[in-house]
Amino acid sequence: MKHYYLFALLLISSLANSQQITLVKDINAFPGAVGKEGRHSSPNNLTAFNGKLYFAADDQIASNTNGVDVGIELWVSDGTPEGTVLLKDIDGSSDDSSPSKFFELNNKLYFQVYETSTGNYSLYTTDGTEAGTVLLFNDFQFEPPTIIGNKAYMRKYITDADGVFTGIYYEFDGTNLQVLPDTGSGTISAGSNYIALNDNSILFNMTYTVGGTSDGQELYLYNISNQTYTLVKNFDDANGDSSLTHFTKMGDNVYFEYDNNLWVTDGTAAGTTQVTIASSINGLASLFAWENKLYFEGDDGSFDQLWVYDPTANKVTNLSGTTEANPTGFSFNHDPVHFVAPGDGYLYYAGKSVATFASYNLYRTNGVTIESIEMDLIDSVDDIVKLNNALYFEAAYTDSNPEFTDLGRELYTYTNDKLLSTNTFELNNSISIYPNPSTSFLNVKTTLDGEINYSIYNLLGKQVQTGTINNNVINHNLTSGLYLLKLDNGTQSITKKIIVKN
Repeated sequence: MKHYYLFALLLISSLANSQQITLVKDINAFPGAVGKEGRHSSPNNLTAFNGKLYFAADDQIASNTNGVDVGIELWVSDGTPEGTVLLKDIDGSSDDSSPSKFFELNNKLYFQVYETSTGNYSLYTTDGTEAGTVLLFNDFQFEPPTIIGNKAYMRKYITDADGVFTGIYYEFDGTNLQVLPDTGSGTISAGSNYIALNDNSILFNMTYTVGGTSDGQELYLYNISNQTYTLVKNFDDANGDSSLTHFTKMGDNVYFEYDNNLWVTDGTAAGTTQVTIASSINGLASLFAWENKLYFEGDDGSFDQLWVYDPTANKVTNLSGTTEANPTGFSFNHDPVHFVAPGDGYLYYAGKSVATFASYNLYRTNGVTIESIEMDLIDSVDDIVKLNNALYFEAAYTDSNPEFTDLGRELYTYTNDKLLSTNTFELNNSISIYPNPSTSFLNVKTTLDGEINYSIYNLLGKQVQTGTINNNVINHNLTSGLYLLKLDNGTQSITKKIIVKN
């Protein structure tokens, strides 16, 4: 009966607020398990791909895996209870394979597996079927890649000839794996922070040693065409290491944290500067770009709050803390994390509240104010992602009644009237185009099914290229200028501006 009571309570609350939070499935279902370990399935690493949700979860009670404890394995969901199932027991026993670090490349999904029985890391791929979930490479431990065109660039861990465990940058096209080419004479010690700056350049926080001498771990720019590494900036002006974290792309620039300060770079020494208006804010984390503004966690003495930086106005604003403009703000660590912008005019995230000081609730902001969502119903919110017209996340029901608390941390979904209404504008809200500006190709990332045709027009209205999108990529040899890209899936169409720079 617990599911019926829970659904009724959630539905009553949602009707009052035109919002709805529902349990997708109690994966690790064990009625009466209050106080017992293992009642959580703890869905994690949630990733939307081709209209479905992929994640790792643990049905330790074996209530949904035919009575067999398979450990932490690969699950898939279409958003319905019956469509939320174990995709594959990769390990083949009760030991964990712990799928993580999912990434999409050329319309395929890849992920890392760690088998606790062997201590081995592997790279797997899946097409959404059990038979199509297969091993690609053994001995493959890596950091999440940055994607440019039809290739992924990542740090892969290796043991070198001297027996030292270190990292090397690799290039991966979905089949072939090779060390990132370098025409220089140096050796590389790969750092774990990097990001694509444009369709021909990657920023790395790494060490480059030539003739036994280096500047330490600093900011380097890799040119894909020339296969060269160039020092962008030596932050400590010596040969010590500078730790650069939280790389985040916004427009033509990349923002990051260095020495508890916010910095920005365009890939040049002159264009790498501190954002001095934010110099009083420490503990920067969880950087996220939304609507040409940068949102992040930071502390200026008012605890860890949600901040927003507007580069156009050169202004930072504390959105969640107690300020003169917001006297009812939080006077404790709000700790915003897991940002997602689903296209309904709000930025959603998980943050701490007074009611659940040690846990996380679902929040959203319109860039001016913040509000909690059903704080009395769920907490322990983690791993928020958008799929179709809803948000999905890990959470736990908060009611003190044991009839409900035995659900543990499970898979939940949230939607509202505005998110549901995005069906009318599905094409617009589910397509992202990058890089823009472009030199020779465009990535078109979409959750839509079916064939998408495209046409490119110059500003005189002349069609200069047309075709069907293959492998999420449009290749072109256009001259520099402004163009209009029209996309059509047979029932809807949308036109977006693109810039070509050669």
